[in-house]
Amino acid sequence: MIQIGKVGGISAGDDTGKFVKIQELPDDPPSYLILMAYDAEFQVGYGDYWVEDYESLKEFFAESRWVIEWLNPASEEGN
Repeated sequence: MIQIGKVGGISAGDDTGKFVKIQELPDDPPSYLILMAYDAEFQVGYGDYWVEDYESLKEFFAESRWVIEWLNPASEEGN
């Protein structure tokens, strides 16, 4: 499942070992920015991608063969 606004670690597929975060942009319909970094805090950048809609986002994930382990912020742990 693709989660918007959460950080995830890429555990399999292209870019294994890197981190990803999806931002929904205020277009109509929404487009998406896929941020990538070497660390979960996004202090060491890696790159980004843009897709025009949610269907394109799903296709991007499928083509990348990503398996994402979504990280819980400290405020959500234990819930």
